[in-house]
Amino acid sequence: MKIVHLFADLCNLYGDYGNVCALKRALENKCEEVEVVYQTVDDTIDLSEADFVYIGSATERNQKVAMEYLLPYRDNIKAALDKGTVMLATGNSFEIFGKGVTDCDGTRHDGVDLFGYETVEGKERIVTDSLCTTNLCDGDIIGFINKASCTSGADSPMFSVKQGSGNDKDDLNEGVNYGSFYGTHLIGPLLIRNPKLCEAFADMLIKQK
Repeated sequence: MKIVHLFADLCNLYGDYGNVCALKRALENKCEEVEVVYQTVDDTIDLSEADFVYIGSATERNQKVAMEYLLPYRDNIKAALDKGTVMLATGNSFEIFGKGVTDCDGTRHDGVDLFGYETVEGKERIVTDSLCTTNLCDGDIIGFINKASCTSGADSPMFSVKQGSGNDKDDLNEGVNYGSFYGTHLIGPLLIRNPKLCEAFADMLIKQK
């Protein structure tokens, strides 16, 4: 089983690298051999052999660096998703794969444009604990949100919000799920704090394989 961790140096706030550690351990507990490959700026982004791709949360500045670097690889990323490669993006990294991100100065940065949502950053930060549910597993999902953005047009959410913040103001939908792509603003790290969700992803990968 091959895990590709994108931009572990740029996109790694709040211990989100732990998501890869947790998933690797869950797969090994199910008798899978797991290889973790790290790809970042100045590397050729190659997802052709990946079973799972992860990218974590970043500062607003580093998010733009990662987004710009991924733009030429749009077709490669789409091809991986089309063949069923599972991808999880946490924090503001999932915003990268929408149409674009407009920063608080009004400058719009083109996204990888795989999905139809759009993000606008503001000067006010949203900092909150969140409680959500998902159809991926039973029970509540807990996480932490620290963002300065609102995402609109995300019509296929990953979570339903019971307490905390959604994608946009007064929105009870959080994150996105399009096919094998999963994105959420929840950080903390998500898969360590939610063992049932981690197990769900491990089982998903084994079934896909």
